[in-house]
Amino acid sequence: MIKKRAYSILGFLFLGLMESLIYGLYGYDILTFFFMALIIIVSVDIIMLNSSTFKSMKNMKVKRTMSKSEMKKGDRIRVDLQFQNDSRRTLNFVYFDTLLDVFDLDGEYTSRIKIKPGARVTKTYYISPQAIGKYNVGPIKIIANDGLGLAFIEFYSKKVDVAKVAPSAKDVFTQRSERVSNFRFTTGLHISRKAGQGYDFFGIRQYNDSDDMRHVAWDRYNIYGNDDLFVKEWEEERHIDVIIALDYSEGSNIGYGSSRLYDFMISSTMNSANIILKNQDRIGFVVFSSDHGIYIEPTSRKDSIEKLQRVVSEIRPSGTFSIDAINKFIKNKIKKNAIIIVYASPGYGKFKGIEDKKYIRSDKQEYYYIINPKGFYTESDSTVLKEYARSLLIFESKAIDLSVRSFRSFGIVARDVYKDRLLATTISDYISGRNENRGA
Repeated sequence: MIKKRAYSILGFLFLGLMESLIYGLYGYDILTFFFMALIIIVSVDIIMLNSSTFKSMKNMKVKRTMSKSEMKKGDRIRVDLQFQNDSRRTLNFVYFDTLLDVFDLDGEYTSRIKIKPGARVTKTYYISPQAIGKYNVGPIKIIANDGLGLAFIEFYSKKVDVAKVAPSAKDVFTQRSERVSNFRFTTGLHISRKAGQGYDFFGIRQYNDSDDMRHVAWDRYNIYGNDDLFVKEWEEERHIDVIIALDYSEGSNIGYGSSRLYDFMISSTMNSANIILKNQDRIGFVVFSSDHGIYIEPTSRKDSIEKLQRVVSEIRPSGTFSIDAINKFIKNKIKKNAIIIVYASPGYGKFKGIEDKKYIRSDKQEYYYIINPKGFYTESDSTVLKEYARSLLIFESKAIDLSVRSFRSFGIVARDVYKDRLLATTISDYISGRNENRGA
């Protein structure tokens, strides 16, 4: 490609050539040869770049080697770039490896290289992913300039690697601490490891042959002047199923750097899931949008959490989302009773008024959270931009509040949840539902 200044220089030289032809009538022929020589030099320089150099660049082999393709968020992964010149010319160029802004970079991911014929050069850099998902690493872009700096050619290596980023172990402790949260939310629940009869007295009924004699209320024996026996009953404690459903649409792709909505939702989900497992309940997941429909069955072990980590490392948020669509999916996939907790993005999770009323409610206990966007945008140093951002957040919060009230009119437990309250709200609703055995 020819740079703009090359066109300016050539235009100036041709203008000078035309003027020299006029001056040549007065004996200044030397100017004509001068301008013609400059035009030839510039033209040959550009032609050589686009023919000889480009052909030589095609004979250069480029190889990328990653220490591992499956990684966890925050890992430091080594990447080696190897350039081998199989042409007959010395090549001088600038390269850079194209990556998304979810990676922190360190090292020679971009540099200038001068490589002789038959030589091999290796450059090393490190990537550190700051968000979960599946990302491309590459292609490698190479730019070579001509000697006069008037033109350049671009060459792309077709080598593209895939980085699959799973949540890190520390994600479980990102919001205070899972152990502190577990103590904070479950103290006094008296949840046993086995389902069955609980600790709270429920009432007394007449004895039948299948009852355990240990529960006979002897103080009621012969109370009516006969030999009837009565037994004490306690509230039954059951293990329940909890499903956390995630809006994995384009609306969850807001945020920047390590503060991205979909990444935060996964972190909160893992925190909540570990607390629920501590209480001996079963936890499952739904990852949903118009492009994704993934159901992970609830288990009382960490198998479901590990499967969720593998799933989210293979995909990225895409498609659209609506409450009626996910409820239709839930009705088709989940036949047992369960508590359903839905994390919805602030844009795609709003009430639009066009939802299918047949599916706007599921047949299970459902909690619908629209996550407020506050906390997922960068703060500008400009006073004007700060005020503009504040106005947008106020407008967005009002729209979410209107959607919440609309959903509640259908009998749905809907909430506008801020970033720092998502975990606490989830566990509070879970405890409330658990106490009433809603997911049993």
